[in-house]
Amino acid sequence: MRRFFVALAMLALGACTQTNFRAQDSLARGSESVQTPRILVMPIDVVLSELSFGGFPSPRADWTQAARGTMAKALELELQEAEVDFVNFSGPETLPDDVARILRTNAAVGESIQAHQYDGPAALPTKKGTFDWSLGPEVAALRAGNDANYGLFFHVRDSYSSGARVAAQVVAAVVFGVGLQGGVQVGLVSLVDLETGKVVWFNRLLRGEGDLRTDGPARETMKMLLTGMPK
Repeated sequence: MRRFFVALAMLALGACTQTNFRAQDSLARGSESVQTPRILVMPIDVVLSELSFGGFPSPRADWTQAARGTMAKALELELQEAEVDFVNFSGPETLPDDVARILRTNAAVGESIQAHQYDGPAALPTKKGTFDWSLGPEVAALRAGNDANYGLFFHVRDSYSSGARVAAQVVAAVVFGVGLQGGVQVGLVSLVDLETGKVVWFNRLLRGEGDLRTDGPARETMKMLLTGMPK
């Protein structure tokens, strides 16, 4: 939750920010028989929330379910135009504990990158000019049965103002001349070497627009999230 409010503070500095980091410029092809890298696409970790009158987010299961569908469709369309070989993670609807743990680790590392890699009050001097992050060797388990070189992880949080919040924004603007923060879209995407756990590419999308519940805006968001990914 604290990261959410950090994102809001950052959003106040600009309408839309998008910055990615690379640990390498191109993807390793592996053996000579492998012409293109194989990327395992992990289940999209997305939650959509509704902002209350006071601006506090409350997760909405129906919105989140809709976003999973629109983002999956958008991702499939984007990957059709890519120059790498992708395979979707296959498994039971309820993820095994080890996979769920890897997704939680990715979320924690992604939020740490957002807090400490980018310029800001929490930026670490030791990270200046370098990009060195890892999910740990546990991710190697994902290679089994998938024959993949890399894993593609998404961690997305989006929020939308409720009717009460919209009313509060109008009153604040008209009566007090101040702007209250509305919904914010935060998207973190990581490309991870499944042999070492190293994050080889990371992108962050931060903006106050876009609607992941509908196909068109979801496709736009996905296109922005994948911008700059090495091939």
